[in-house]
Amino acid sequence: MFLLGAFLTGGAVGFAADRAVASARPQRQLDEKAMRDSLAQELNLSADQRHVIDSVMDWRRARSREIMQTYRPVLDSIRDSARVLMLRELDSVQQGKFHRLVERNKRTADSISRARAGAK
Repeated sequence: MFLLGAFLTGGAVGFAADRAVASARPQRQLDEKAMRDSLAQELNLSADQRHVIDSVMDWRRARSREIMQTYRPVLDSIRDSARVLMLRELDSVQQGKFHRLVERNKRTADSISRARAGAK
């Protein structure tokens, strides 16, 4: 039960960190633009107000990324420790499958990172 909890916690923390640290995906950029447009329309913001609100939101996002960069090594360490604990409970066949699963997830994350870099 502990290992399942560690696995789920590691996954949730990794997912949250990825979302906070990584650059926005093109779809997320569209969603953010739509959200900002909706806010501006609902509040009936003037062009000057919209500029200030957009600047504040950009500032907040940048500060959040800075903070997550500080904590990213700690989160990575927690993830790695959880993997070690899980591997201790698996037999050799399960360990092989687990390693392949980790590698598949890493390739997917790397592919997403490259796509994000290309979208900038």
